[in-house]
Amino acid sequence: MAATRTLYDILGVPQNATADEVRKAYKTKALETHPDKLPPDADEVEVEAAEAQFRDVRTAFEVLSDPAKRKAYDNGLNYVRRRRFNTEEVQARLARERAEWQRQAELRHQERMRVLREEILASQKRYQDTLAQAELRYQERMKALEEQLRLTREAERATDVKTGGTYTLVEELLSDLRRRCPEWEVRKQKVLMKEDADPDEQKHAARVESPETVQ
Repeated sequence: MAATRTLYDILGVPQNATADEVRKAYKTKALETHPDKLPPDADEVEVEAAEAQFRDVRTAFEVLSDPAKRKAYDNGLNYVRRRRFNTEEVQARLARERAEWQRQAELRHQERMRVLREEILASQKRYQDTLAQAELRYQERMKALEEQLRLTREAERATDVKTGGTYTLVEELLSDLRRRCPEWEVRKQKVLMKEDADPDEQKHAARVESPETVQ
């Protein structure tokens, strides 16, 4: 007997069929499935299939024609149906819960990605702001250093004017004199050499150059 077929399916009647309807359905099915209906040249497989089908018809009639057996069978059949329905309902509920969990997981993933993108953008903005502030401080520092250098140079120029300006002017005059009178530089070098020479040699040079010595 096929597991998916009920005794009512075998006889071809609904579950609420009356006893007369069950009896009539049995007679019809018995005539249709009796092995004697097979042709004489039927093989063993066909004979065994016909006998199994006829046994199913007879078993169905024996159960459904007896009120006590039919009631017990109906209770079992209803239990199986309820269990099958509950199983299908549980599976459907699990499928719905699984789909809902996947949907919630996708939403959570999208939310995490959104927060991550916002954090990345905020971090980039903070970096740009920090970089801009550092650049601004650098520019201000450079301006302050340039201003300090300018003031220092101005102070140095003022000091040179007060203390070293004359010396610079003298140096310029001497440089111009050297260009105009090269022999003057030669004389100056001789004088310096004499100042650096030995005192005895200076005295000897003085006696030699003295007018009295020459006379």
